[in-house]
Amino acid sequence: MILPADSKRAESIMAEIREHKEGLALWWTGHNGWLMKAQGVLIGTDLVLADQERRENPPPVSVDQIARLLDVSFVTHGHGDHFNGPTSRILLEKSKCLFVLPASCLDEAKEFGIPAERIVVARPRESFEVRGIKVDALRAIHGNRLGAVYYEANLEDCGYVFHLSGKTVMQPGDSVLLEDHLFVKHVNVLVFSPTEHNWSIDDSVTAIQTLEPDVILPQHRDTYPVTEENRFWTNGYPFEVKSRLSKELQGRYRVVEMGERIQVQ
Repeated sequence: MILPADSKRAESIMAEIREHKEGLALWWTGHNGWLMKAQGVLIGTDLVLADQERRENPPPVSVDQIARLLDVSFVTHGHGDHFNGPTSRILLEKSKCLFVLPASCLDEAKEFGIPAERIVVARPRESFEVRGIKVDALRAIHGNRLGAVYYEANLEDCGYVFHLSGKTVMQPGDSVLLEDHLFVKHVNVLVFSPTEHNWSIDDSVTAIQTLEPDVILPQHRDTYPVTEENRFWTNGYPFEVKSRLSKELQGRYRVVEMGERIQVQ
């Protein structure tokens, strides 16, 4: 596995997570990976904490550390930089977390050895509750180069809206911009991917201006090495998006460092 770049910093982050009691807090772990804690529950989205063969920048905490505390691991789709085999196998062995994933990920879950009793299947446009957390599953249609829909995209992949301590967090997953995204009401925190194969720049601006979130956090960036071949999914455009927003929305926009704590008031 990849160990944290700074073990003391990792210990500090773990202490923050353990000690967080009131309201909602988030920590970015790289790519589409977030840890969110509210109501005494710790959830993760698309955690990639042990992708040692590909990841360029190490995660701020290790999967072994997180496994002790994690209650639910949410997955948006089956690509290895989102539903990560090494990370998932360690969580399966060393945690008691549930895995929430779309039906499109069931083959990968079987390959990773995740038993049915640890799986909750999410279906787009349906709501459910897990570990006391209400979740709305969004439709997600995966993009490719130039914002075109991915050849192997399907209608089972998911994004999520989490209802946490009276706040909502929207995680679209990997998807081109859909009306499903624009129809979401009262988004307090938006995590979004300003990459060529997701919302890119123009659609990110459209979504942010429509949703007017209180906190705006770009993801899917600064995690994997960028090459000409892969830049459509490794290279984000967070600052280009910010420059297109009003001053008010720019004030809500944060390009965070991995492991940085975001407290939502």
